[in-house]
Amino acid sequence: MKSMIEGLRGAAGRPRLMGEMMRRLDLEPATLEARGLDLALAHAARRCVGCAHEGACRSWLDTHESADHAPSFCANDGFFEGVKADG
Repeated sequence: MKSMIEGLRGAAGRPRLMGEMMRRLDLEPATLEARGLDLALAHAARRCVGCAHEGACRSWLDTHESADHAPSFCANDGFFEGVKADG
């Protein structure tokens, strides 16, 4: 069975952006799921879908192969920072 976050990476549109952002931040979906963050990931995906910065996100992703932090305009910046801090 395909996990919810794996589905994000293959989906068209904004949820795919979240998967790409996670890849840039070196956040492994399977690891997050193993930590019991499925519901938090679902909420993060919803924030991504409602974000007003799709163009800026696409541009940022196009210019960053990897990063330590999400850009400040990212609706999930706080979520990603918390996940990384909890390590």
